[in-house]
Amino acid sequence: MNLSRVLTGLLAAPAAIAALDLANPQWSWVEVPASNFVGGRSGWLLSLAAIGAGLASAAMIGPIGARSGGRRAVRWLLGVWATGMIIAGMVPADPPERWDDRSAADTVHGIAALTAFLVLPIAATLLTRAWWRDPPWRRWRALLAVTAAATVAGYAAFLVALVDVMGGPELGIGPYATLVGLLERTMLWSYVGWLACAAVAASRIAPATRAG
Repeated sequence: MNLSRVLTGLLAAPAAIAALDLANPQWSWVEVPASNFVGGRSGWLLSLAAIGAGLASAAMIGPIGARSGGRRAVRWLLGVWATGMIIAGMVPADPPERWDDRSAADTVHGIAALTAFLVLPIAATLLTRAWWRDPPWRRWRALLAVTAAATVAGYAAFLVALVDVMGGPELGIGPYATLVGLLERTMLWSYVGWLACAAVAASRIAPATRAG
């Protein structure tokens, strides 16, 4: 696993989202999910970032999975996450104006993204539990536990906002009718945080494990 390439691929996603938020002030990043910005200025950045994050995650499956006690389910979950991100990047979502008349591409994008969003917290939780009593991971387990918990909390908050939006915006604050965009971005940052921590830890532990 090339750590620098993996981290670049992971961090490119939130960086691209932040750039798109600045480039498209006509949409509120608090209310509008990041995927819908693909139809705006420099929207290609989102597609590139999603694919990059998926490929970076795929590169982690072998090294990370090898330290999961041989659990096939964990590798499968990481694979689903990576595949979902790649598909979501290849198949664009609709712009916000088309929320009431979604295209087939938007449906595919949504299924791929939501599936990926679901499985990553599960994989993070299972892996962190598997590593908790593994001596080589001792120095990393607190950080991994905190970031894994953040993925679960981030997904739960996003899911509440998403369900609320599907039934009509209600959970808003001040001028914002919904917080689904903000909570999606927060969730994605938590995902990148755990993946980055796991990648760094695996890159540090693997050489010592082989030497032993």
